[in-house]
Amino acid sequence: MRLCRSGHAYHLLNQSREECVFTLSDCPRRWRSLSVTRHHIFFATSCLLFVTVLAYNFITSETYLHQMNPRVNVRRAVRSRCCLAGTTSGSDMCGRPDCVWPCPVPKLPEHKHLNAVQDKAFFHETSGASTLNFRQACVVESLAFHNPNLTVHLLMTGSKIDDDTATMKTLRQNYPNIQITSINLGDYMANTPLERWYFCTDWNRGWFAVSHLSDALRFLTLSKYGGYYFDLDVIQLRPVTSYRNFVVAEDNDKLGSSVIHVDHQHPVIQAAVETFSADYKWYVWSHNGPDLVTRILQKWCQVYYISWMTPKRCHGFRILAPKSFYPVHYFHWRDYFYKRDDTPQDKLSWDESVVGAHVWNSLSSKWLVNKYSNQYYAQMARSSCPRIFDVAPEQF
Repeated sequence: MRLCRSGHAYHLLNQSREECVFTLSDCPRRWRSLSVTRHHIFFATSCLLFVTVLAYNFITSETYLHQMNPRVNVRRAVRSRCCLAGTTSGSDMCGRPDCVWPCPVPKLPEHKHLNAVQDKAFFHETSGASTLNFRQACVVESLAFHNPNLTVHLLMTGSKIDDDTATMKTLRQNYPNIQITSINLGDYMANTPLERWYFCTDWNRGWFAVSHLSDALRFLTLSKYGGYYFDLDVIQLRPVTSYRNFVVAEDNDKLGSSVIHVDHQHPVIQAAVETFSADYKWYVWSHNGPDLVTRILQKWCQVYYISWMTPKRCHGFRILAPKSFYPVHYFHWRDYFYKRDDTPQDKLSWDESVVGAHVWNSLSSKWLVNKYSNQYYAQMARSSCPRIFDVAPEQF
């Protein structure tokens, strides 16, 4: 190869063919070709972005939601068409004209015991099941076992409770501080800030309907009665009653909603109920739970960062460290199920700052607990829910 000159352009001459294979004069043509290619890429990217935005707006719209099949059964007929004013004219609860009948007053005599003055805690079973599985029952027992002076309420949304199953029978026979109640969701929501959300929207068709119902119930229950709330996958390891008016940070960026305590009618929980209904998003799993709690506390404490949420800034409300109830981060949830040897380093040795352990059931439900193993889960169950552990099968 050699360099040749023709006019103002230099050519790279191929000695075998005696022809120039590249010239500087080719540059403008090549640049124009490259520019056309860039325009094509930009146009294609813009079209893809436009189509993505259209698709997102459609699948998060009320129109799309209304076409989905219900995931939770809601009996709307009695209340959604009733007259708010108590007459037989005017708008119904959902804002439609020509209401049909006066809104009935829900009969809740069986719920009066929830207003008891003593310290109380709540679990919710929102799938409609008539009983608890062994893991859920272990969680309920662990709270009653470590806190004998705490009244533990299990509220079940199923129409019937099967007291003949091993889990329910064991809880009732061994723990007088456990109260199990079946609630009618329509009556429970009536005359509350969540009434219109429950009866007048299609929340029950959304992808996360069961989870969002659980979010709604925890905030509503605590606003009605005050006390503790725990998810059914939080095993208690120590007494909790010395902690009051708190939530727990999942990490440095988000507060959790699986463990909460508030005094009756605390402003934080009242704000949570009102915000849930006003800012509900059916298509975002965490928006109405952990994210909502985070937004409420940011406003209540007047700070953005969780590390700045001190009891002084939060008017006495406390943010407990993640370790207190999330000793294993959800990234590492499998740590609860790994097989372990019978050695000192494989024994659970968390200090007293760990009050309970969230076992991330949404991720871990398919993994088995081997009753006679040294899995962390088995170790916790053996010491914190001894009665249920005794009647549990070898794998649960």
